[in-house]
Amino acid sequence: MNIRTIMVVGALPLALAGCFTVKTESEVKPIHITLDVNLKVDKEIDRAFSDVNMSKPSGQFTEIKKLLDSQAAGIDNKGTLVAREKATDDDKITIAEANMRRTKRLEEVAKTSGVSIEAVRKRSYRKFEEKVPAGSKVWIQREDGTWYQK
Repeated sequence: MNIRTIMVVGALPLALAGCFTVKTESEVKPIHITLDVNLKVDKEIDRAFSDVNMSKPSGQFTEIKKLLDSQAAGIDNKGTLVAREKATDDDKITIAEANMRRTKRLEEVAKTSGVSIEAVRKRSYRKFEEKVPAGSKVWIQREDGTWYQK
C-alpha cells in the first residue's frame, strides 16, 4: 500500500462520521418530596403521648410526674425513665412498667412513621426534655451522657 491509499482509507471514517448525527432528548420532570420525617415523627409522638403534660398531669403520667418531681426518677437520653438514688423498690417497679408502656408506644410510632426506633427515641427524648419546665429540678441526661437538673 502506498501512502496515498493509507491517507484515503484513514480519512474515509472521518468523512463518514460527519454524515451521522445523533440527537438526544431528555425531559426533566419535577420531583415533589414534601415529607419531613421529623415533623411526621413529632406528630406521632404527640399523639402517642398526649397524656404527658408536666403542668397538668393525668392518668398514668401522674405517678411518673411525682417520681420526677421527687427526684426518684430522671429522664435518660433515650427518652426513658431511670431510677435515681431516692427511688424505692416500689418506685423502681413503677418506672419499669412506665418504660415498658413507653417502649411499646415508641415502637408503634417507629412502625407508623417508617423510621428506626433509635430515631424515634431521640425525637421523643428531645420533646420530653422540652416539656420539662425550667427550674423544676427534674434530672435529665444529656446526649453526651452527663446529667443535669433543669
